[in-house]
Amino acid sequence: MNKLTAATLVLALFFVAKPIANPIGLNDQIENQKYSSQLQLLDANDAPLVGAVLFDTSPSAENTAQVEHIMDQVQRQFVPAVLMIQAGDTVKFPNSDSIRHHVFSFSTARSFDLELYGNSTAPTIDFPNAGYIVVGCNIHDDMIGHIIVSSSGQFYESDKAGNIDVSMLDVFDGWYLWHPWMAAAGLAPIALTEIALTEPFRLAIEAPPAREESELESRFRRRLQRGH
Repeated sequence: MNKLTAATLVLALFFVAKPIANPIGLNDQIENQKYSSQLQLLDANDAPLVGAVLFDTSPSAENTAQVEHIMDQVQRQFVPAVLMIQAGDTVKFPNSDSIRHHVFSFSTARSFDLELYGNSTAPTIDFPNAGYIVVGCNIHDDMIGHIIVSSSGQFYESDKAGNIDVSMLDVFDGWYLWHPWMAAAGLAPIALTEIALTEPFRLAIEAPPAREESELESRFRRRLQRGH
Protein backbone atom coordinates (compact mmCIF):
# COMPACT_ATOMS: atom_id res chain seq x y z
CA MET A 1 0.00 0.00 0.00
CA ASN A 2 1.38 3.37 -0.97
CA LYS A 3 1.98 5.98 1.67
CA LEU A 4 2.53 9.72 1.78
CA THR A 5 6.14 10.83 1.29
CA ALA A 6 8.28 11.11 4.41
CA ALA A 7 8.20 14.92 4.31
CA THR A 8 4.44 14.95 3.96
CA LEU A 9 4.02 12.36 6.72
CA VAL A 10 5.78 14.71 9.12
CA LEU A 11 3.24 17.38 8.24
CA ALA A 12 0.36 14.93 8.41
CA LEU A 13 1.05 14.42 12.11
CA PHE A 14 0.95 18.16 12.84
CA PHE A 15 -1.64 19.23 15.35
CA VAL A 16 -2.29 22.37 17.32
CA ALA A 17 -1.49 21.89 20.99
CA LYS A 18 -1.56 24.50 23.72
CA PRO A 19 -0.41 27.94 22.52
CA ILE A 20 3.32 28.44 22.93
CA ALA A 21 4.20 30.71 25.81
CA ASN A 22 5.47 34.14 24.88
CA PRO A 23 8.37 34.89 27.25
CA ILE A 24 9.20 38.29 25.74
CA GLY A 25 5.67 39.69 25.89
CA LEU A 26 5.35 40.14 22.14
CA ASN A 27 1.73 41.23 22.30
CA ASP A 28 2.58 43.93 24.84
CA GLN A 29 5.43 45.18 22.66
CA ILE A 30 3.13 45.51 19.68
CA GLU A 31 0.73 47.57 21.79
CA ASN A 32 3.71 49.81 22.66
CA GLN A 33 4.49 50.13 18.94
CA LYS A 34 7.96 48.66 19.38
CA TYR A 35 7.13 46.20 16.63
CA SER A 36 5.93 46.81 13.08
CA SER A 37 2.32 46.06 12.17
CA GLN A 38 3.59 44.36 8.98
CA LEU A 39 4.96 40.85 8.82
CA GLN A 40 7.29 40.67 5.81
CA LEU A 41 8.09 37.20 4.47
CA LEU A 42 10.99 36.16 2.24
CA ASP A 43 11.77 32.83 0.58
CA ALA A 44 15.11 31.01 0.37
CA ASN A 45 16.25 33.38 -2.39
CA ASP A 46 15.25 36.49 -0.40
CA ALA A 47 12.35 37.14 -2.77
CA PRO A 48 8.94 38.19 -1.39
CA LEU A 49 6.97 35.10 -0.35
CA VAL A 50 3.50 35.40 -1.86
CA GLY A 51 0.57 33.26 -0.74
CA ALA A 52 1.60 32.49 2.84
CA VAL A 53 -1.40 32.03 5.13
CA LEU A 54 -2.04 33.01 8.74
CA PHE A 55 -4.79 30.94 10.34
CA ASP A 56 -6.39 30.94 13.77
CA THR A 57 -6.52 27.94 16.12
CA SER A 58 -7.54 29.71 19.34
CA PRO A 59 -10.86 28.82 20.98
CA SER A 60 -13.73 30.49 19.16
CA ALA A 61 -17.50 30.68 19.20
CA GLU A 62 -19.34 27.71 17.70
CA ASN A 63 -19.77 27.81 13.94
CA THR A 64 -23.54 28.14 13.52
CA ALA A 65 -23.43 28.61 9.73
CA GLN A 66 -21.60 25.50 8.61
CA VAL A 67 -20.58 25.57 4.94
CA GLU A 68 -20.02 22.59 2.65
CA HIS A 69 -16.86 22.98 0.56
CA ILE A 70 -15.62 20.89 -2.37
CA MET A 71 -12.20 19.38 -2.98
CA ASP A 72 -12.51 17.67 -6.35
CA GLN A 73 -10.15 15.20 -8.06
CA VAL A 74 -9.32 16.31 -11.59
CA GLN A 75 -6.55 14.87 -13.77
CA ARG A 76 -5.09 13.12 -10.75
CA GLN A 77 -4.83 16.29 -8.69
CA PHE A 78 -6.88 17.72 -5.84
CA VAL A 79 -8.75 20.85 -6.91
CA PRO A 80 -8.25 23.19 -5.18
CA ALA A 81 -4.85 22.06 -3.93
CA VAL A 82 -5.29 24.31 -0.87
CA LEU A 83 -8.70 24.68 0.75
CA MET A 84 -9.34 27.09 3.64
CA ILE A 85 -12.39 26.44 5.81
CA GLN A 86 -13.79 27.17 9.27
CA ALA A 87 -13.94 24.60 12.05
CA GLY A 88 -17.33 22.92 11.86
CA ASP A 89 -17.54 23.09 8.06
CA THR A 90 -17.66 20.00 5.87
CA VAL A 91 -15.80 19.04 2.69
CA LYS A 92 -17.18 16.93 -0.16
CA PHE A 93 -14.66 14.88 -2.15
CA PRO A 94 -16.12 14.16 -5.62
CA ASN A 95 -14.06 12.27 -8.19
CA SER A 96 -14.23 13.87 -11.62
CA ASP A 97 -11.58 11.53 -13.06
CA SER A 98 -12.30 8.43 -15.12
CA ILE A 99 -10.21 6.39 -12.68
CA ARG A 100 -10.83 5.58 -9.03
CA HIS A 101 -9.08 7.21 -6.08
CA HIS A 102 -8.52 6.28 -2.44
CA VAL A 103 -8.55 9.54 -0.45
CA PHE A 104 -7.18 9.61 3.09
CA SER A 105 -5.44 11.67 5.77
CA PHE A 106 -3.24 10.72 8.73
CA SER A 107 -3.44 14.22 10.22
CA THR A 108 -4.18 14.45 13.93
CA ALA A 109 -6.49 17.43 13.40
CA ARG A 110 -8.70 15.18 11.23
CA SER A 111 -7.89 11.68 10.00
CA PHE A 112 -10.13 9.78 7.60
CA ASP A 113 -10.06 7.00 5.00
CA LEU A 114 -12.25 7.03 1.88
CA GLU A 115 -11.59 3.70 0.22
CA LEU A 116 -11.32 3.31 -3.55
CA TYR A 117 -14.25 5.01 -5.32
CA GLY A 118 -15.19 6.36 -8.75
CA ASN A 119 -17.07 9.35 -10.12
CA SER A 120 -20.50 8.13 -9.02
CA THR A 121 -19.62 8.77 -5.37
CA ALA A 122 -18.90 12.02 -3.50
CA PRO A 123 -18.29 11.34 0.21
CA THR A 124 -18.41 14.18 2.73
CA ILE A 125 -16.17 14.64 5.77
CA ASP A 126 -16.70 16.99 8.70
CA PHE A 127 -13.84 19.05 10.14
CA PRO A 128 -14.71 19.99 13.74
CA ASN A 129 -11.20 21.01 14.85
CA ALA A 130 -8.86 23.80 13.77
CA GLY A 131 -5.51 22.79 12.35
CA TYR A 132 -3.63 21.71 9.25
CA ILE A 133 -4.65 18.59 7.31
CA VAL A 134 -2.69 16.85 4.56
CA VAL A 135 -4.84 14.88 2.10
CA GLY A 136 -3.42 12.14 -0.10
CA CYS A 137 -4.43 9.35 -2.47
CA ASN A 138 -3.35 5.85 -1.53
CA ILE A 139 -3.10 4.94 -5.23
CA HIS A 140 -1.37 8.02 -6.65
CA ASP A 141 1.51 9.33 -4.52
CA ASP A 142 1.72 12.64 -6.38
CA MET A 143 -1.81 13.63 -5.34
CA ILE A 144 -1.43 15.90 -2.32
CA GLY A 145 -4.02 18.37 -1.03
CA HIS A 146 -3.99 20.71 1.95
CA ILE A 147 -6.92 21.79 4.12
CA ILE A 148 -6.41 24.71 6.50
CA VAL A 149 -9.06 24.86 9.23
CA SER A 150 -9.42 28.13 11.14
CA SER A 151 -11.35 28.17 14.40
CA SER A 152 -12.72 31.65 13.65
CA GLY A 153 -12.89 31.35 9.87
CA GLN A 154 -10.32 34.15 9.55
CA PHE A 155 -7.31 33.92 7.23
CA TYR A 156 -4.70 36.48 6.18
CA GLU A 157 -2.49 35.97 3.11
CA SER A 158 0.80 37.61 2.15
CA ASP A 159 0.59 40.03 -0.79
CA LYS A 160 2.90 40.53 -3.79
CA ALA A 161 5.45 42.19 -1.53
CA GLY A 162 5.33 39.26 0.92
CA ASN A 163 3.57 41.38 3.56
CA ILE A 164 0.77 40.46 5.96
CA ASP A 165 -0.90 43.20 7.98
CA VAL A 166 -1.09 41.85 11.55
CA SER A 167 -2.34 45.08 13.12
CA MET A 168 -5.87 43.64 13.22
CA LEU A 169 -4.83 40.83 15.56
CA ASP A 170 -5.53 41.43 19.26
CA VAL A 171 -3.16 38.64 20.29
CA PHE A 172 -0.76 36.34 18.48
CA ASP A 173 -1.37 33.24 20.59
CA GLY A 174 -3.06 30.53 18.55
CA TRP A 175 -2.13 31.96 15.13
CA TYR A 176 0.02 29.91 12.77
CA LEU A 177 1.88 30.66 9.53
CA TRP A 178 1.92 28.22 6.61
CA HIS A 179 2.89 28.23 2.93
CA PRO A 180 2.33 25.45 0.34
CA TRP A 181 6.08 25.16 -0.32
CA MET A 182 6.59 24.17 3.32
CA ALA A 183 5.00 20.79 2.58
CA ALA A 184 7.77 19.75 0.17
CA ALA A 185 10.38 20.92 2.68
CA GLY A 186 8.84 18.84 5.47
CA LEU A 187 8.03 21.88 7.58
CA ALA A 188 5.01 22.19 9.87
CA PRO A 189 3.12 25.48 10.37
CA ILE A 190 5.01 28.01 12.51
CA ALA A 191 3.50 29.67 15.57
CA LEU A 192 3.25 33.42 15.04
CA THR A 193 4.55 33.95 18.59
CA GLU A 194 7.90 32.56 17.39
CA ILE A 195 8.31 35.23 14.71
CA ALA A 196 9.78 38.65 15.49
CA LEU A 197 8.36 41.51 13.45
CA THR A 198 11.37 43.81 13.72
CA GLU A 199 12.88 42.44 10.51
CA PRO A 200 11.83 40.38 7.48
CA PHE A 201 11.21 36.73 8.32
CA ARG A 202 13.04 34.39 5.94
CA LEU A 203 11.69 30.90 5.29
CA ALA A 204 14.26 28.55 3.76
CA ILE A 205 11.81 27.30 1.14
CA GLU A 206 11.52 27.55 -2.63
CA ALA A 207 9.17 26.32 -5.32
CA PRO A 208 9.40 22.51 -5.60
CA PRO A 209 10.45 21.21 -9.03
CA ALA A 210 7.66 20.36 -11.42
CA ARG A 211 6.89 16.66 -11.45
CA GLU A 212 7.75 14.91 -14.71
CA GLU A 213 5.31 12.39 -16.14
CA SER A 214 6.69 8.85 -16.38
CA GLU A 215 6.57 6.93 -19.65
CA LEU A 216 4.00 4.54 -18.18
CA GLU A 217 1.80 7.46 -17.10
CA SER A 218 2.19 9.08 -20.51
CA ARG A 219 1.08 5.91 -22.31
CA PHE A 220 -1.85 5.49 -19.93
CA ARG A 221 -2.96 9.10 -20.48
CA ARG A 222 -2.76 8.70 -24.27
CA ARG A 223 -4.89 5.57 -24.07
CA LEU A 224 -7.50 7.45 -22.03
CA GLN A 225 -7.53 10.27 -24.55
CA ARG A 226 -8.10 7.76 -27.37
CA GLY A 227 -10.96 6.27 -25.39
CA HIS A 228 -9.55 2.77 -24.99
